[in-house]
Amino acid sequence: MTIEFKKSEGVTLGIEAEIQLVHRDTLALMNNSTDIIDSLSGLDSSVKHELLMSNLEINTCICSSVAEAERDLREKFAVVSKAAEAYDTLLCCAGTHPFSRWRDQVVTEDERYMRLMERLKIITRRFNIFGLHVHVGLEGGEKCIYVMNRMLFYLPHLLALSANSPFWQGDDTGLKSYRVKVFENLPVAGLPFYFDDWADFSRLIDNYKATGTIETIREIWWDIRPHPDFGTVEIRVCDMPGTIKETLAIAALIQALVKKFGDEYERGVPFERPHSAITRENKWRAARYGLDGEFLTEDGGSTVPVREAIGALLGSVEEEAATLGSAGYLSALGEILAGGTGADRQLRVFKEGGDLKGVVRDMTDGLLAETRPADEGE
Repeated sequence: MTIEFKKSEGVTLGIEAEIQLVHRDTLALMNNSTDIIDSLSGLDSSVKHELLMSNLEINTCICSSVAEAERDLREKFAVVSKAAEAYDTLLCCAGTHPFSRWRDQVVTEDERYMRLMERLKIITRRFNIFGLHVHVGLEGGEKCIYVMNRMLFYLPHLLALSANSPFWQGDDTGLKSYRVKVFENLPVAGLPFYFDDWADFSRLIDNYKATGTIETIREIWWDIRPHPDFGTVEIRVCDMPGTIKETLAIAALIQALVKKFGDEYERGVPFERPHSAITRENKWRAARYGLDGEFLTEDGGSTVPVREAIGALLGSVEEEAATLGSAGYLSALGEILAGGTGADRQLRVFKEGGDLKGVVRDMTDGLLAETRPADEGE
């Protein structure tokens, strides 16, 4: 049965940010999302529980532009940050917590999460990770599949830009994004497949359901996926960036790419699919080296420095960013290319101080500076 794809009007934008809750003094993860969420009023479903109680999700509304998403996101971060203070809790943005252990985290009491616990066992318990999900609206399923196929090759570029999880349970993993390796332990996760059309995708979902592979489409945990109920393509490959500024910059790039490929769909532009093995290798290189590695080119026969590949990608969406009014946000990506990612910052702070608590403190201080109202400044 063909799945219905609910139409979106234009390349609307939605951002979902998974946030760490850490103790003000110990800087370890706190299992108190329920206390914080229950204390909020007026945010409706914009702040949600996640699998673990040391994590909550802040969602924007459906936004027409990155500027609108910025206003929405900053306001909600400020409200949640203020509410967390009453529970001696700070907000922290990264793909993993540098030293808190997964065994110490408490699963949120929710029927769906309990089913996942029973089905996936230790894989669920170890899921102490935090990502950024970006939705961009599209007008139909066929267009969504075309855009998804085109976006696949560039998922490693987005991962390299957002890499922000070098530590795991007190260890320097040697990776810039360890989060994606934890995520890939889930079934039906990681890089998806190329699809011929929307019917091809629908058949796979029907088969997954018929065979008990998934119960609902929400259990498709690919790095990019259609979200038929929202009428969006959802990009899920990114670590949670360390700052709101970086989050908005990456969202702006994603929206511009979706517009670029969506426009090419409308013009009937054909394209050759880079081999999946190339994208898989590039994803590993992005996770391992971040911006400091080299990517395989689309033909798989040579390599290019990651920074150069991303620079070329940014150049390819200048027209779309100008049309969307988001060119200014993309400038922050130039700062990342020059100064490094969140993972690079974490590693620098650790090298300078030799203390993982100092790494967390640096991240929470940076986020507080972004969310504190101007009249509360120093």
